[in-house]
Amino acid sequence: MRHLLVAISAALCLAQGAAAQTAAAPRGAPAVLVTESYKVEAEVVLVDQATRTVTLKTADGRTSAGVVGPEVKNLAQVKVGDKVITQYSQTLAITLKKGGGMREKTESSDKIAAAPGQKPAGATMREVHITADIIKIDARTGDLTVKGAEGRTLDLKVKDPAVLTGYTVGDQVEGTFLQVLAIGVVPPGTKTK
Repeated sequence: MRHLLVAISAALCLAQGAAAQTAAAPRGAPAVLVTESYKVEAEVVLVDQATRTVTLKTADGRTSAGVVGPEVKNLAQVKVGDKVITQYSQTLAITLKKGGGMREKTESSDKIAAAPGQKPAGATMREVHITADIIKIDARTGDLTVKGAEGRTLDLKVKDPAVLTGYTVGDQVEGTFLQVLAIGVVPPGTKTK
């Protein structure tokens, strides 16, 4: 279990590091980095193996129950009193570039899971690389709308509007969007970071 938690932590760090590396734009090409992450811990208060229902209680006393799907192979290892730790992180790193070109999108994903006999745990990572056209831009407010290869649009709010100075409709953004979701069950009394 400890090895899996280390792997999950490494996946979260790699995701943030890869996005930060993407944000290291060539000189003169402003970069925008938006990161969001959270961690939730809950205690297992009920496990119904027959219906695969697990009830969790958070530190503030709220409870919620959910059915665990068949992809969780080690549900029999979960006991009342175990802790469930969920970590989620998403990062969007974009660089602006003058001129147009082909809009593109490539996507990859990866999963890791606990070995048979261990407490259930796993992580998924999704990485999307895009090249999109700027279809609306306001350098005063920091509002930016881009259109991707599949025709979808995305509205962005740039924290420092000054980075948009000199860019116009028809220029492009290149970016990487990373999502990492990790969840694990640990025995009571296990220290977590």
